[in-house]
Amino acid sequence: MPVTDLRTSLQQAKSGQFAVVHKPDDLRRRGRPRGAVAEARKVITAFRLDTDVLYGLRASGKGWQTRVNALLREAVEQGRI
Repeated sequence: MPVTDLRTSLQQAKSGQFAVVHKPDDLRRRGRPRGAVAEARKVITAFRLDTDVLYGLRASGKGWQTRVNALLREAVEQGRI
């Protein structure tokens, strides 16, 4: 565990012992994990919405884009679109 190793290194450094040097590859990376399922990828697109619709969606809180995606998926699967 990088966090555990980091804490141990800090304790060693405070006590005067030699600390373990952590390389960037040892630390946790941000973003999607490598090897993530290819079919789970999203496509970036742009389309125009009425201002009040966009503000209403954003006002619905965190995860609004995921909810819109689910609504669109349902409409496509049901043949409404």
